[in-house]
Amino acid sequence: MEDKNDLLVFVGNTQVGLIGLKTVFEELKDQRSESDLMLKELLLERVGKKNYIPNSMREEYKKGLLREFKKFLGERVEEEKSEVLEVILLGLGCSSCHQLERDVMAVLSETGTEANFNFITDPNLMTQYGILPMPALIINGKVKSKGAIPTKSMIKKWLKEEMKSTMREESNDG
Repeated sequence: MEDKNDLLVFVGNTQVGLIGLKTVFEELKDQRSESDLMLKELLLERVGKKNYIPNSMREEYKKGLLREFKKFLGERVEEEKSEVLEVILLGLGCSSCHQLERDVMAVLSETGTEANFNFITDPNLMTQYGILPMPALIINGKVKSKGAIPTKSMIKKWLKEEMKSTMREESNDG
């Protein structure tokens, strides 16, 4: 991933970096009046020219691409709910970043918490979050710490809070 044209997209429960996505969004913004079905096809076709998209994941990619395209256009988009926590660590790979990575992994392991964990070290991808200083810890889209290494007990507390929040949202949806 080399430039600001590459963006991160959630495909199912996985965050994926896609090459040339911003350019595709720019090219298709004049077609925003097309149906969602048509936009999904156009997005997948264009993104697939520079990125590998497994056949088994095509529908998930379509949903994720359409969601990000609508955000790009400034439309309000409801995020899909997930039973799995999303944990993101932003850092340039310094010793503090790696210590926080080890601590988060240890807490996830100790507590048996299911989470998608991403350690993002690419500066171009980190700028999408607009967070300084590093390392930064984000859980379910909420910045929990930046510029410091929180204690394991604090990480555990935040994970527990977000699990409760996720459970409440699911029970309210049903």
